[in-house]
Amino acid sequence: MKILLLEDEEILCNNIARFLSIKGHEVDSYNDGGVLLDEANLFEYDFFIFDINVPDVDGFELLVYIKDKKIETPLIFISAMVGIEEISKGFNLGCSDYLKKPFELEELELRLNNIKTSFTTHERIDLPNGLVYDFDAKAVFENENSLELSKKQSEILYILMKHNGQVVSFDTIADYAYEDDFRDMHTISSHIRDIRKVIGSEVIKNVRGVGYKVVL
Repeated sequence: MKILLLEDEEILCNNIARFLSIKGHEVDSYNDGGVLLDEANLFEYDFFIFDINVPDVDGFELLVYIKDKKIETPLIFISAMVGIEEISKGFNLGCSDYLKKPFELEELELRLNNIKTSFTTHERIDLPNGLVYDFDAKAVFENENSLELSKKQSEILYILMKHNGQVVSFDTIADYAYEDDFRDMHTISSHIRDIRKVIGSEVIKNVRGVGYKVVL
């Protein structure tokens, strides 16, 4: 999994990142919530692990932002704030779990794996016409041969597949696939048409005035 870690205690941050990397995960780490918000593409991660009391933008504020963006990626708070008020606030805002400091790294891994099993993201998913979508490769395969998609088309299909069954807004697609302020609906619509030619027109539905939806 690709994990986004926010922790301002340098030693703990390094230990968590090293531990999860050894376990086979890819980890990007930050010690400042504002820098994370400026630099990280939140749509590309499979899991968030956030401390709450960090510089600039705190963990609670980040979770509100994530939910406003309709990002359903699971999030574990790790915090020395252990009062029932803080824990309740975390769960009310939508965190998946709340781990009190200090904790064993193995416990973090157990909680992460437990949450992962309850989410529907699959490494591979079957498409019509004998095609298969591979999340790790961000590619469509036919008889183990990768079908041709451009980089932007692959990114757009990934964000749609990751939210299979949910409507993904035009803004969400633009936020994920483009790093700048690009908002050309016609270009994205053109990419969608080309993707449909590869995977079949019935897979991606247009929700008029809102965005697109994968239906499998």
